[in-house]
Amino acid sequence: MLLLSLLELYVDNTAPSFGGVRRLSPSDADIIIVGIPFDYTASFRSGSRFAPNAIRELASHLEFFSLRTMIDVERVRIADIGNLVVYTSVDKLVYVVRNSVAELLDYNKPIIVLGGEHTITLPIVQAVVAKMGKPCVLVFDAHFDLRDEFMGLRTCHATVMRRVAEIVSYANIMFLGVRAVSQEEIDYVNMKRIDYIQSSEFRFLGMVEVLNRVERWLKSASCQSLYISIDMDVYDPAYAPGVANPEPEGVEPWMLLDLLVRIITNSAKKPIIVDIVEYTPPYDISGCTGLLAAKTVLEAIAALYKRYRSK
Repeated sequence: MLLLSLLELYVDNTAPSFGGVRRLSPSDADIIIVGIPFDYTASFRSGSRFAPNAIRELASHLEFFSLRTMIDVERVRIADIGNLVVYTSVDKLVYVVRNSVAELLDYNKPIIVLGGEHTITLPIVQAVVAKMGKPCVLVFDAHFDLRDEFMGLRTCHATVMRRVAEIVSYANIMFLGVRAVSQEEIDYVNMKRIDYIQSSEFRFLGMVEVLNRVERWLKSASCQSLYISIDMDVYDPAYAPGVANPEPEGVEPWMLLDLLVRIITNSAKKPIIVDIVEYTPPYDISGCTGLLAAKTVLEAIAALYKRYRSK
């Protein structure tokens, strides 16, 4: 009963539901949504803790029909269970999220996680490993987040993927859209032979070759499932300025969304969780970043629904 007690203790279900949809229980749903409003280790722009509710509210201003999948998301049964209350420390984040997500995985439904800073990915991956074995982790991000330590912390937004790679193995992680790295990180990537595609490569490789590279990686990796993590700073700041660590020369929305949908619906490994992190509402004056985050969630929901309905 410990895990159930954790959810009862730490879930704030007074948060608005995604797009204003009617709340369902996870057992009655096709997709589960949970928010993790955590930005304790933010080093440049804080405020991603406000993102889960902002994304939910902005989604209500978008159309819910996905032309990429021909799925009407209004007809998808969504269980938005609210936010996990984990504001105070990294240790509390890891404990609460790891155990709470482990319980949600028992429903055998795909999960969308609304962050929050990128640190939230670590305990979610830990839950997947404990319940289902090591997943492949596909990361859309401007940064590697592979430092061993940052600002005296070994677990934070700048080190999270190093901790994840240590858990799932270096062959089971791949980065798309990277363009901001440190010497330490590029040395580590080369030493461990971690696969990645820079954002600048998208332009001359084209979508077909990027998809082929992802598929080759998935087929060669020793994993049974796929975890997708989307840092909103992977988008070019012309489209997504309201992020914690913006970086020029990013990916255009149409390409990322097309890639995301095709990977979810057709990949060799079944996707189980998609997280969206690092949207920072206080720096999103026009609201365009939040709308893009909500659009990303909608396309992920449609693709997950199509994948799970057809299998």
